Amino acid sequence: MPKRLTPAFATALVLLSIMIIAFFLGLYPSGQKESGRFKIQEVKKNVSAIQTTIAYIGTLDSLPCRIYLQKSDNRPLANKDYFFSKGTLRERSKGYYIFKPESPWEPIEKSWSLAEWRFQMKEQVKKRIHTRFKNPKVAALLSGLATGNLENLYLSYHFGAVGLAHLLAISGFHFALLTFFLASILKRILPEKLLALALIFLLGTYFFYMGGGPSISRAWIGILLYLVGILFGYRTTPLNALGVALLFALISDPFVITNVGFQLSFGATLGIILFYRTLEEKLTLFLPKRPYHVLTEMSTPDQCGYILCAYLRKGLALQGSVLAFTLPLILFHFETFPLISLFYNLFIPFLFAALLALFLLHADMLASPIASFLITLVEGAPRKLLFKINTVQALILGSAILVFVYWRSFRTRKKKDCKTSPLR
Repeated sequence: MPKRLTPAFATALVLLSIMIIAFFLGLYPSGQKESGRFKIQEVKKNVSAIQTTIAYIGTLDSLPCRIYLQKSDNRPLANKDYFFSKGTLRERSKGYYIFKPESPWEPIEKSWSLAEWRFQMKEQVKKRIHTRFKNPKVAALLSGLATGNLENLYLSYHFGAVGLAHLLAISGFHFALLTFFLASILKRILPEKLLALALIFLLGTYFFYMGGGPSISRAWIGILLYLVGILFGYRTTPLNALGVALLFALISDPFVITNVGFQLSFGATLGIILFYRTLEEKLTLFLPKRPYHVLTEMSTPDQCGYILCAYLRKGLALQGSVLAFTLPLILFHFETFPLISLFYNLFIPFLFAALLALFLLHADMLASPIASFLITLVEGAPRKLLFKINTVQALILGSAILVFVYWRSFRTRKKKDCKTSPLR
């Protein structure tokens, strides 16, 4: 008799169904728009090998698109909406549109946007960071982490080559680190409910500063639901928080389903929620857990080895759960996957967490050498190991790993059954 679906898996199936249906309903418009109201959501510098332009990111009558302008001091301010009576809309890739205005920017009265304020704030932050850190690569890396926009093409290429580009995009990882950092300081002076209010205010300010990107919105809504739950005395589950974030994102902008970052962000989070504990339990077959009293009786080298094995077990479980949904998406969009990222993602995120903590504490004497060390590790990745696997190879490798893990699990369970079975 088949087992009944648990509420968690039932909710997960609903979330996946919503994403799949929305994606395949054909959200891409047909034809060419020549006019419309352009609502600006973000402004940032777009650095290429040829030139630096200013990218206005927003929607043209609800259609996500971008407008690129030459860098100039007389550019239109992004503090309001604009109307274009004529222009050309070009689809650069599926779901990615570029609008080229052929008429003046006509400001719409009684409209407003925070995009200009964000842009100016981020420019000031970048100037301060470049003043604090004399090493240009270190300053560029920390500026990218502080603003969510890494303008150094050299660093972007190397981080992408080893599968660490996700660390440069502001996501739940950065929100969680910032929340932990602020909570660790404020909980010493504030009671629980005042702490929740303070975190809502501080993290909300950070959210408005960074902008409402897909991964940022998901992380902010999840943390907001948790903090509101503390205020009103109820606890929300991670899966419910993810569902609310997904519905909010799709209602506010249905076209966001076509965004690769949106798909990867929600897919990674869903994978962690559903599979992390299961994978960690499976990995205890190779890296077993020890009771605390056994750990205290170990020698110091054995304790260090056990801590390393526990970190490795959790790191592998985290990577496996993330790749459960993101690997098919990566192969679908990019057709290859950098295998070396499996190794780099075991320890680089930990160093990134330490770097962000030192950066927030203004411990520049420690943050600068750690940042330089990270850049050296990424730049010095062995070229012979920078190979990628395609879809077929990934399917074969993944199937082999699953078969091996479940075979080992079956053998271990069978041995336990033999030991505990009564004698006939």
